[in-house]
This record gives sequence, structure tokens and C-alpha cells, in this order.
Amino acid sequence: MPVQFKLEHVIDSLAMSEETVARRRTLRQLTGIHLPVEEAQHAWERIMDHKWYLGERLKRDVGLRVAAVDYFENIAPAQHIRRHRSGGNLPARLPMMQSLSR
Repeated sequence: MPVQFKLEHVIDSLAMSEETVARRRTLRQLTGIHLPVEEAQHAWERIMDHKWYLGERLKRDVGLRVAAVDYFENIAPAQHIRRHRSGGNLPARLPMMQSLSR
């Protein structure tokens, strides 16, 4: 019986999956937005770029939470929140910021 995948490929795939799931969980904890795995991976890459960009502009490290919140609030606001929230209207703020506005 032939082997369909090399062992290294399987290990790399599993490691990538665990890393992506961890990133998805981190984004949910930081922002309160639930994303599918593929979108979380895409958003993570964009947020890391955004974090670097903000740090360069402000001449200091802004942190992952600030970069993630700013990304979803200002760079890609509607496309992520609208898809993953019930109801037709967008919230005034990200879910993780709701307690601050009360």
C-alpha cells in the first residue's frame, strides 16, 4: 500500500493547524470577534503587518491588542464584524470594547 503523504508534510500540516487555531483563539480573546480558521490566518498576517506599521509611525511598540483592535476598527471594520455578528447593524465598537462604552 503506497503512502500518500510524506511524514514531514503531515507533521508540518498539523503544526500549522495548531498554530492557526491558537492565533484564531488569540484574536477572539483580544477583540471578541469569531473568525473562521482561514480568515483568522489571513487577518493575523495583516494585523502583524499593521502592528509593525503602527510601531514605525508612533516610534514605539503598540502591542498586539492595540494593533488588532485598530485593524478591525479602522482598516477592515465591516467585512469581519458584519459577517460574524447576528443582526443587521454593526455595533458602535468591537465586542471587547462594549463594556467601556456603558
